[in-house]
Amino acid sequence: MNFYEILTLGGVMATILGAFLTLYAIINNRTLKAEARNTNELINQFRREHNETINEFRREHRELIQKMSQSLEDFRREHHEMMQKMTQSLEEFRREHRETMQTMMQALEEFRREHNERMDEFRRSHEETIRYIANLIVTDGERTRQEIRKKARR
Repeated sequence: MNFYEILTLGGVMATILGAFLTLYAIINNRTLKAEARNTNELINQFRREHNETINEFRREHRELIQKMSQSLEDFRREHHEMMQKMTQSLEEFRREHRETMQTMMQALEEFRREHNERMDEFRRSHEETIRYIANLIVTDGERTRQEIRKKARR
């Protein structure tokens, strides 16, 4: 073989290798796009679930506020009745008023405690969900890299 035949053979081999590399790049690009699409779907699903959770929390919060408003209204009505009773017996009024105030303070403290517990639970759940999605993204990235390495070895 002379120099030009070797040069021609090298050029043909480079062209074939280039075609295979081009096909590999196209397939790899599709794989990466599919992985990105899957990741975006996971993120969107998380966002939907997160929004649903927040909306449910807000709804529960509004219900609790309404209950507290109703309790406050009930308290006001009872207080008014007690004020009318004050003309009959001042000592009886003071005793009942103290009992009602203690009950309301306990109810308020219970509401605050429940509210804080729910907020803490929501925060923990939110953090765990974010960690879970981050781990999924890392795992999917690692799996994609491993697939690329496997394809590159072939």
